[in-house]
Amino acid sequence: MKTVLISGANGFIATSFMAKFSEKYKFIKLSHEPQSGHVTLDELAANEALLKSIDAVINLTGANIGARRWSIARKNELLVSRVKTTLQLTALFNQVNSKAHFISASAVGIYPPDQENDEDTPINYQEFSNFSQQLTRQWESTAKMYKGKLTITRFGVVLGGHGGAFPKMLKPFLFYMGGPLGNGLQKFPWISLVDLMNALDYILDNSHTGVYNLVAPKIISNNELAKQIAAVWHRPYAFRMSEALIELMFGQMGQELFLNSLSVSPKMLLAERFNYKYPDIESCLKAIKSGVF
Repeated sequence: MKTVLISGANGFIATSFMAKFSEKYKFIKLSHEPQSGHVTLDELAANEALLKSIDAVINLTGANIGARRWSIARKNELLVSRVKTTLQLTALFNQVNSKAHFISASAVGIYPPDQENDEDTPINYQEFSNFSQQLTRQWESTAKMYKGKLTITRFGVVLGGHGGAFPKMLKPFLFYMGGPLGNGLQKFPWISLVDLMNALDYILDNSHTGVYNLVAPKIISNNELAKQIAAVWHRPYAFRMSEALIELMFGQMGQELFLNSLSVSPKMLLAERFNYKYPDIESCLKAIKSGVF
C-alpha cells in the first residue's frame, strides 16, 4: 500500500479521492492549520521518518479560483495559496525524499484560448496574456523545481453533484432561468469527478510522469452544456446571459472563466487507452442527477 501525502486535504476533490481510495492508499492529510488527523508543513518538516515513508504527493493546494471576484488582493491570494505551498513541498522533498512521486495539480487555463490544445502545445512559462495563464504557469514552474518523478495534471472543470462548480452552474436552471453564457460558442473543457479521480489513481498507481490533461474526450460548447443541463433536469433553455452582463457582474474573472474558449484534448490519456466512465456530457449529467457522484 502506497503512502500518499495529499495537500488541500479539506477540498472537494481531495476528500472525494480519499473516500474512494481509502482502502487502496494510506493517506497523510496536509493542512495549513493544526487540526485532528492532519499534519502541517512544520510538523512534516520536523518528522524525517514520516517524510521518508511517503511514496507520493498529490498537491491539490489552492484557494477556489471562482469563489469571488478577482480584486488585486484576491489574485494575490490565489497565487500565493498555490505557489507558496508548492514551493515549500518541492524544497522539502528535494532535501529529504526525492524518490517520492510528485503529482501536482494545474488547470487548462494555462493554454491559449481560441486554438486546439493538447499536452504537446508549447508553453512559455515566462509569458502570459491573462491572469489564468499567469496563475497556472507560475504554479507549474514551481512544481517543476522538484528533482524526482513529476506529473503535472491540468484539470478541466470538474463536474460533481456535491461540490465544486456544478451546483452553482445548475442553480439558474432549477429556477427556470438557465441558458448559455455569452454567445455560447466558447468551448468548455470538463471532466466528471469520477473520471478525474480514476485518472489520478491511474497516474499514481502506474507512476506515470509528464503532463496529463484531465478532461473528457468529447469537446463541447457552452451552448451544448446548457442544452444538456436543461434537457436532463427538464427545464427551459431560454435565458442567455450577455457578455456585457457577465463582465459587469464578474469582471476579469467572468471573461476568463466563462467567456474564453478553451479547446483541450486529453491526448495522453487517449493514447494510453484510459477508460472513461463518463466520456460524454449527457451520461455525466444523468449520473449526477441520479446521485451517483
